[in-house]
Amino acid sequence: MWTWRTTTMAILLGGLAAGGWLQAQDDGCTALTGADIAEIEQLYARYNQGLDFKDVELYLSAYAADGVFHGLARHAGREALRAYLETVWASDARSNRTHNSTSILLAATPGGAKGRGYFSVIDVTSRPPAIAGHGYFDDTFVRTPDGWRIETRTLGAPWPYLERPHDGPGGDWLADACG
Repeated sequence: MWTWRTTTMAILLGGLAAGGWLQAQDDGCTALTGADIAEIEQLYARYNQGLDFKDVELYLSAYAADGVFHGLARHAGREALRAYLETVWASDARSNRTHNSTSILLAATPGGAKGRGYFSVIDVTSRPPAIAGHGYFDDTFVRTPDGWRIETRTLGAPWPYLERPHDGPGGDWLADACG
């Protein structure tokens, strides 16, 4: 025979079980808000315009303090990124180019976010202007006390019909994304 104690115990145990199940469903992810997306997209602009206008601080402001750029070589941390910029800007061939990012995908991940976007580099000294490079970036982002920043940026090789083999992401880009 059910008593009020049995009923109360069943409710408590059911509540604990449901709470445990809900806790188990928490994967550490928080959905990106519209404000998060806008802030992260601004990092692409800071990166591009920092390069194009030779503005070290603007470029570095896109990265976390320990941020990493994986291009043709690996550059980790602000001083390594600063040194990388000096070599880029030392080349006259690269001084009259604009960088553009398009088709940016963003997704929340446990501990932050990730993104992928195409880039094109345009030589504006050519008449008409000519594409000097293109590819894509695979990025990870982290929220810092100063807002979202690039944690890692990896330069993806161009597509398979070009001279370099495709080492792109392939597979399911959303596999490690939240929900």
